[in-house]
Amino acid sequence: MDAKVERAERTLSLLTTTFLANSDSVKANIDLVLDAVLSQDLFAFVGAPDVSAEISKRYSSAIHKWLARINSLATGRTSDARMAGILLIKHTAQQSPQLFSENVAKWNTALLSVLSKAEITPVIATTLQTLLVFIDAVRDIPMLHREIVSAHVPRMNQAILAMVDKNVDLTSPVLEMLEYSAAWFPTLFRPSIDKAEALCLRLLDGSKIRRSPEQCQQAARCLAAFSLVGGKISPEERWFQCVQKAIGTMRLCVDHIMCVDTNATEQPQQHFALAGLSDDFAKSLPQATDRITVMAEVIIALLTQPTSMDISVPADRIVDIASRVAMISMRAANSKSKRTEYDLIPLLTPQLQSASIRVMAALAISLGSHMQPFLSAVARTATAIHTRQIVSPTISVALHNLLRLFIERYGYGFVTHLPYDMVVSVVNDICVHRKSNVPTTTTAKADSTASKKRSGNGKTRKANALVADESVQASRVYWNDTGLAALATVLALLQHTPTALTTALRTRIDSQILTLLMLFSIGGIELPFASRQTPTSFKVLLYECLEASLLSPDPWQRAILPHAISAFNCGLEDPSSQVQKVCSTALLAIDPIIHSRLPAQLREPDNSAEEKQVAQMMSACDGSITVETVLAGTNASTSGSLNEPMDVTDDQPMSSIKRFKPSVSNSSHQEPQLAVAAVDSQPGHPPLKQSQPSMSDPTPSKQAMPTPSINTSTSLKSDVSDKPRLAQATAPPVSSKPSNPVHAAEAADEDDGDDDIPDIVMEGSDSEDE
Repeated sequence: MDAKVERAERTLSLLTTTFLANSDSVKANIDLVLDAVLSQDLFAFVGAPDVSAEISKRYSSAIHKWLARINSLATGRTSDARMAGILLIKHTAQQSPQLFSENVAKWNTALLSVLSKAEITPVIATTLQTLLVFIDAVRDIPMLHREIVSAHVPRMNQAILAMVDKNVDLTSPVLEMLEYSAAWFPTLFRPSIDKAEALCLRLLDGSKIRRSPEQCQQAARCLAAFSLVGGKISPEERWFQCVQKAIGTMRLCVDHIMCVDTNATEQPQQHFALAGLSDDFAKSLPQATDRITVMAEVIIALLTQPTSMDISVPADRIVDIASRVAMISMRAANSKSKRTEYDLIPLLTPQLQSASIRVMAALAISLGSHMQPFLSAVARTATAIHTRQIVSPTISVALHNLLRLFIERYGYGFVTHLPYDMVVSVVNDICVHRKSNVPTTTTAKADSTASKKRSGNGKTRKANALVADESVQASRVYWNDTGLAALATVLALLQHTPTALTTALRTRIDSQILTLLMLFSIGGIELPFASRQTPTSFKVLLYECLEASLLSPDPWQRAILPHAISAFNCGLEDPSSQVQKVCSTALLAIDPIIHSRLPAQLREPDNSAEEKQVAQMMSACDGSITVETVLAGTNASTSGSLNEPMDVTDDQPMSSIKRFKPSVSNSSHQEPQLAVAAVDSQPGHPPLKQSQPSMSDPTPSKQAMPTPSINTSTSLKSDVSDKPRLAQATAPPVSSKPSNPVHAAEAADEDDGDDDIPDIVMEGSDSEDE
């Protein structure tokens, strides 16, 4: 720690005494000083506890000299020195909160004094940015609210409002300061709200929307922030009143374009106090269109302004005015009037439709599910824009983006209101567009002329070469921004509403996507300004559409999985990391489709208990019985009944142990089940008599070893299934009476300790026994 503090102290001393000592050389050295301050974090050790006393004293002295020097520069004689001092004050305050809290009052006073003087624009802009940093930091320090906020914020608001009239170039920094000041300190902003609104309305009269649209959008955001300040009325009422005035202003402009007498309306509409429109229709119609565009920006800013209170939004009126604006061209085309003013409307239609689309998009973003009752109106407006639009790529892209937004947010609730032709037109925009290879009349004439005029060696002239070049270009695909926006809309359809597309349309989409991916792989797609842009965004959307189509297939859709796997594997070799990521994610997503998993299976029964029982029985028999006989006895014992325990004696043959017992099921189809009791399944049929040696015989011969027989009783039917069944092993284990008493006692002890036999699978069938 001491080494770091000592290095920071040396750096600060070097910067103060060498690079900032002379005010004339500050302009040449300010870049180096700023890089050193930003990269080395020189003020991070202020108030550090683990520093030796001597080093801490030297570091504090270097800090004191640094502060004295930058304060001197901020109030220097030259503009370059003041600019350098203000920049260094801002970065020092951002790096050390302790130095900021100790010197903020002095710095704020110095900055406000700069605003009150005649200064060049860069110095004023830098001062405003530094003041914005200060008031943002003061919000988190309650102890400075009374000292800084209450004392300096009203004065700062009045100072920056007076600057706009003197210097128009400072409009954007002033609007930014006013917006944040009204949002952070609404109570202190109330004395300046009238002047601030007048400034915004002066910028929102429509005269500057074409020259500086960003400044008009900034003024609209400021007006939205002012609407939440409150004052004589509550913030909710002020916000609602501002929306009503914006809608009323748009309605007046629409009526002016459609030549409707506004004095004939039943109720007067609220509107902003703006300058009147010109009497010349060649000037008034463009002015009214610009004003509609500006008021649309005001409505968008009001809808997207974050609030901490519940506000009543007139969604029906906003949707209505957006539809009116979008259908101006349709109303003018359907009108029987032959006014000369209507000839200008086609020129203004793209701007009007763009404003309508932006308002509807803001409604979807801000209202969410509250927009559902108005989805049908939005769908009708989008259809009217698509039907009556002038051939404008900008409007096509905006319309596709609007459809994608509503599909992603409302899904089937919005798609059901769209005409099917609208969906088909979206799909058509992603189709492969090729140059026509049919020769024109001029080309045919040039070809015939060139064929007649041949040189002595038989070579064709230059015209044939040009025709050949055109035929080569005819095989290339030309892509644009409209296709990209349409592809994003198709992706939304596949992800959120896949069943809304017919099978024929799904097949067409899949074929187009695979075709475009193939053309990308062979280099058959030509992009505008290909040397300055890459097709990465197009490829990413194509692969995402292919993945979405595979994850939500149509029941009657053609199988495209092999082609999709090839396309994704090809995308893994793409030089773009984004394409590789999308392809690898898609392959992981469709892996369950390629390698389907079996459902959960029942485990096979554990045969360890059966093997243990076989070992016990063979040890009890002293090796005088084979494994096959023991297994047969084990199978017979596991199918026994709880009510009829087995008692095997020397006189009872093994053949009488294994008998079929009728199933207790009421079904007509009965499966064979092994029974343990010696009683036959049907009375009147005695058990089979077989001359077989008993298990107690100490030395049976291998030829005389019995095989378990099957009871061929007439109760069995011919359609009995040969499928083995799980026997309910609840009977005690089979035990034979060994000839050796010692072995018999050991077997009895072992049997008493293992009375529970687990379920086992019955082996064999009727055909095997026969």
